[in-house]
Amino acid sequence: MKPTGRYVEKLIASLRHEDPAIRRRAAWLLGKLKEKSAVLPLLHCLMENGNDPYILADAALALGEIGDRQATAHLIFLLQHNSFLPARLAAVEALGRLGGNRAREALTEALKDPNQVVRIAAAEALHALDFKDSVRSNEKVARDSPEKSQFYTGRLE
Repeated sequence: MKPTGRYVEKLIASLRHEDPAIRRRAAWLLGKLKEKSAVLPLLHCLMENGNDPYILADAALALGEIGDRQATAHLIFLLQHNSFLPARLAAVEALGRLGGNRAREALTEALKDPNQVVRIAAAEALHALDFKDSVRSNEKVARDSPEKSQFYTGRLE
């Protein structure tokens, strides 16, 4: 069941609530709903909550869940210019979900991060991106040539 527009509007408005826990929950819910109309408010949430690592993390994760690549530059900035570990880890995860060349470059650069946890997360995100790309490539082969697909998957008799 798709949420009503009024419910989504309330969630978006909650991104500016005085209680940080409410802002975090609203960001999380908008991400779970994959609500495209929340992308710009979530980007504003990133800019307005620079001192709260957990709101930054929840907003970044929500952007990754929604999957709109216009968030890529903001997530890269968060990854490269934020000192809060939860926010940087969330940016890595979100970039891994979004994919694309810019995200891949930022994740590759994050392999040099001074924090080992960020480096490991970036490696995992890159691995997941490679896997997704491989699956997409195999799906294209299967559409274009079922015989090749059977050969590559070892199902050719």
